Formats: sequence, C-alpha cells, structure tokens
Amino acid sequence: MHAKLAVVGLALGYHFACARILDKFEQHTMARSHTWFRWFNEAPVLMLVAAVVLVVVKPF
Repeated sequence: MHAKLAVVGLALGYHFACARILDKFEQHTMARSHTWFRWFNEAPVLMLVAAVVLVVVKPF
C-alpha cells in the first residue's frame, strides 16, 4: 500500500511541476530543450504502469 501511495504522491508532484512549467511558459522564461520535454512527458506513463502493476500483482 505504501508503494502505491508513493506512486500517487509522485503523480501529484508531477502535476505541480507541470503547473510551474506552464507558468514559466507564460512568462517566456523556459530554458528547457525539446528532448527534456520528451523525457518529462514519459514520466506519467511510467508512474501509471507502476501503479497498475502494483495493484494487479500485489507484491506486498
């Protein structure tokens, strides 16, 4: 259960990080490359897969 909650906490952190990035875009101060955003975009997919695996497999 703690592992699933940790994944949910990471997803919430990702959500707030996206909000900060959006603010930087609106202020035109974003200095990240497109490659960084491609990898950043994969994070929620990995978190979702981890959450589903933890729910289905129930390793703990």
